[in-house]
Amino acid sequence: MKRCILTTLFALLAFLIVACDKGDNGAIPRDYDPRGLVDARCTHLENLDEHWQPVWCDEFDVDGLPDPTRWGYDVGGGGWGNRELQYYTRANLNNAFVEDGRLHIRAIRESFMGNDYTSARLVSKYYGDWLYGRIQVSARMPSGTGTWPAIWMLPTNRVYGNWPNSGEIDIMEYVGYDPGVVHGTIHTGAFNHMQNTQIGFRRTVPTAETAFHVYEMIWEPARIRLFIDGDLFATFGFNPLMHPERNTSDLWPFDQPFHLILNLAVGGDWGGQRGVDPDAFPTTLEIEYVRVYQKDYAGLDREAPSAPTQLIEQSVGHDRARLRWTHATDDVMVRHYNLYVDGTLVDTTTVNAHLFTGLTPGSTYVLEVEAEDFAGNTSSRVALPVDTAPVRLATERIRAAVHDGFSGVSFEATDDEGGGVHVSGFDEDDWIDYWLEVPESGQYRVHYRVASAVDGGQVAINVMPQWLPRFTVDVPNTGSGQQFTTVTSDPMQLSAGVHRIRIRALSGGFNLNWFEFERMVE
Repeated sequence: MKRCILTTLFALLAFLIVACDKGDNGAIPRDYDPRGLVDARCTHLENLDEHWQPVWCDEFDVDGLPDPTRWGYDVGGGGWGNRELQYYTRANLNNAFVEDGRLHIRAIRESFMGNDYTSARLVSKYYGDWLYGRIQVSARMPSGTGTWPAIWMLPTNRVYGNWPNSGEIDIMEYVGYDPGVVHGTIHTGAFNHMQNTQIGFRRTVPTAETAFHVYEMIWEPARIRLFIDGDLFATFGFNPLMHPERNTSDLWPFDQPFHLILNLAVGGDWGGQRGVDPDAFPTTLEIEYVRVYQKDYAGLDREAPSAPTQLIEQSVGHDRARLRWTHATDDVMVRHYNLYVDGTLVDTTTVNAHLFTGLTPGSTYVLEVEAEDFAGNTSSRVALPVDTAPVRLATERIRAAVHDGFSGVSFEATDDEGGGVHVSGFDEDDWIDYWLEVPESGQYRVHYRVASAVDGGQVAINVMPQWLPRFTVDVPNTGSGQQFTTVTSDPMQLSAGVHRIRIRALSGGFNLNWFEFERMVE
């Protein structure tokens, strides 16, 4: 039954929380308002667990179209990137309507705008966008093979780029061909279904289609938890030991505002894996309420956080260094970590690792980390000196196997001069990277030591971050992968300084033992 007013008992409790002085150990500040965040439309809702305040809600208590001050629509067909079959309509009472205290999102079998079904996709974007919070949605799933309802979130501003780089949070997904099984998943640049690396959990809910259940998310810095009817079934967090070569936003982009999406898809890569039963339509996703709660972390805070501990260098390169540390603690919650290079604030992160970039090769830096809470209190800084890797001179002979990164190639023992190992299997679009210093500006040509047992290929250099191939030269068929010859490019201009050089196969395949730049005498 939906509440309309606060109870007298709760109002009295709220007054006592504000008025009482609890002393210095974990006391709630005198100016803390336990209802200070409550939206005027949600005053009928009590706080959850004392401090979670209702900041946004829809009880679906007015019949007709969904409230236009709370919901917008994603509109269109064309598959939505998943080969879905429906066309999402805008403000169409056949597909999205409120009746008897419930939101109905209905998928209908009908031809419309080149699609075989219609449905609706409601979005809170610009009406409700949140960074952290507790979301509860009471819903009953539709039935039928080919249905694919979801309660999920996308980033509002896509700070880290297009999907999946800025993240996706699937609070609940359900596919009709697998009745009674509920899924919760996150997607990021490193973890997503396009690479089959998404991170997800599942829970059996036998009455998902016949009864209402509360699908809930609690999202706080560096952690997301999912619940069904109050029972935890999924926990997502950041692991600093995974992918230390990548920016942390590729693994955990969940430090920006997201908005809520409610939709019912038909078919698609997942929902339609076992076909679509046309006789199952029309079918409806029903929702009793959507409630969003947040905490006044700053108002609750009384103490500065502790300093991070165990600051460790995970990896270091020519222009970057990755550090990790053990999380700081706070009387309420750490908001983020401030990151410094030689005393200058360069970035923040909510997780306990960071990839510092833009460093100068062959240099010493002092990298520092400090914790900051929601009240703006900061810990002492923890420092670690780091030496970036030096670079080699481009005019020296560079052994190809001594590299700074590669894609697609392999390595094998060589019979060529100098012995050791050469790079093998250079095929089209394979590459290998080097950090090199060009001592002075001028015209240069490149000598490549190559071998090929097939039709040869073409090798070139990209001077990063530019992608135009330079110093391009054809690789001949030498008759054997161990029979090397030297080929030389035409001269080209290079500027002095440290460069990231990428040797790339424009066509292949061939082997590479060494290369060197020669400055042309004017």
